[in-house]
Amino acid sequence: MTKIEAINFIENQLKQDFKYLCKKTKLNINTIHLSFTMDSNTHSLQMSLAFQKKWVDILCFISPTILTCNNNNNFWETLQTVNYINWNIKSWGRFYIDDFGDIAYSLRINYDILNSMPQESIKEIEATVDYYSDLFIPLLNVSQGNKTFDETKLFINDMWGGM
Repeated sequence: MTKIEAINFIENQLKQDFKYLCKKTKLNINTIHLSFTMDSNTHSLQMSLAFQKKWVDILCFISPTILTCNNNNNFWETLQTVNYINWNIKSWGRFYIDDFGDIAYSLRINYDILNSMPQESIKEIEATVDYYSDLFIPLLNVSQGNKTFDETKLFINDMWGGM
């Protein structure tokens, strides 16, 4: 699959079969930006799909930035939460905290994989939003100091079946 074929395939899937409503913006010929409304009056979910020569890089994050690295306690609690989430999810991507304090989810899909496993690849992109759908408010709470890691861990265990 070429880059152009991958762009066309994903754009078509976003129009037809993608299970989430989003606002799509084409930033340039190689980048698609998606915005999702979440259960918050103050924050939304942003996703960029950057098409490279042989793969698409997908980056998803809460906007505006929710973690200020000035507060070490919130940072530590949030880092523990992100690590716990990664310990439990079984997907192609991973959560991390970037240098700006964004809690991001990163996923790379090679075009060969997109070609040979198209539905699984789209499901992985949807799973990105699924995780944030489950974790949006808990991530806001822990990063803003309203909940601890232990409280968030209990919530995740209850939600995901006591992992």
